[in-house]
Amino acid sequence: MRFFSVNSPLLKQFDRWATPVLAVVAVAVFVGETVWPLRRRTRPRTERWPRNVGVSVPSLVGLRLGLLPAMVGLTQVAARRRWGLNRLGWPEPVRLLSELLILDYVAYSWHRLLHAPLLWRLHRVHHTDLDMDLSTGWRFHVGEMLASIPYRGGVPMLLGVRPGVLLAYEAVFEACTAFHHSNTRLPVVVERPLAAWMITPRAHGIHHSVVHRETQSNFGVVLSLWDRLHRTLRLNVPQQQVEIGMPAYPDAAAQTVRHLLVMPIEPLQPWTRFDGTVPDRPWPTTPLDELAG
Repeated sequence: MRFFSVNSPLLKQFDRWATPVLAVVAVAVFVGETVWPLRRRTRPRTERWPRNVGVSVPSLVGLRLGLLPAMVGLTQVAARRRWGLNRLGWPEPVRLLSELLILDYVAYSWHRLLHAPLLWRLHRVHHTDLDMDLSTGWRFHVGEMLASIPYRGGVPMLLGVRPGVLLAYEAVFEACTAFHHSNTRLPVVVERPLAAWMITPRAHGIHHSVVHRETQSNFGVVLSLWDRLHRTLRLNVPQQQVEIGMPAYPDAAAQTVRHLLVMPIEPLQPWTRFDGTVPDRPWPTTPLDELAG
C-alpha cells in the first residue's frame, strides 16, 4: 500500500459523495447570507471573492493532495498496528462517539495553536479578511493546510481513529466551516439553542473581531463544548458592534492574492491600528438572544 496515496479507494469514495454534498451546503449558505444578511457588508463581493477564491485554490489542492491523503495514510498505519482504540474492542456506538469527539477536540486545539505566534503567520491570512462570509471559509493559506498534517493526522493516528470515520468527520468539518463563516442571520429562536452545542455564525463572527480578546474566543469548529470546557466561549457581543478583520491590515487594496500568499514570510504586526490605538470595548453583558441588532 502506498502511504500517501491520493487515489486510495477511501479518498475516491470521499470525492464521490462529499463533493456534491458540500456543493449543496455552499449554495444554501450563499443564498442564506444573500437573502438574510447578519452583519452590514463593508466591502463588495466583487472585490473580495476573486481574492478569496484565488487564495483558496492552492489551499484546496494542498487539502486534497496533501492533508487528506496523509491523514488517511496515518490512520491506516494505526489500524494495521492496532494502536489506540483499535485495541480496546469497545461497542460500535461508544467507539464511534469517542472517535468523533477526539476529532472535534483535535480541530479545536489545532485552531488554538494557529493563534500562537509561529502558526499565526499562516492563519492571519484568514483573519485579515475585512468582511466575513462563505468565501472567508475558503480563505486559508496552503501552508496552513500542510502544516496541520503532523497534528491533525498524527493525533488521530496515535489514538486509533479509523480512516473512514476521519473522512466522514472531515465532510462535517468542511460543512460547518462554511456554515459558521457565513453572514447568515438565523432567527434568534433558532440560533440560541444551536449555540448551546455548536459554533454558529454569530459566535464565529465574534472570533473574527478586531478586538483581540474577542479573537481569542470561540475556537470550536463543530461543537461549542470545548470552548465551554476551556472557558473560551464568548456569545455576548452584538453583531453590529463587531468589526471584522485585523487592525494592522485595514487596506483592502493591499490584500491582493499575491500579497496574501506571501504574507506568512512578512514580520508579525502588533495588534494596533496605524495610529497606534488598540481596538477595544467594555465587556458587554448582552446575552445571545438579544444580539439581533
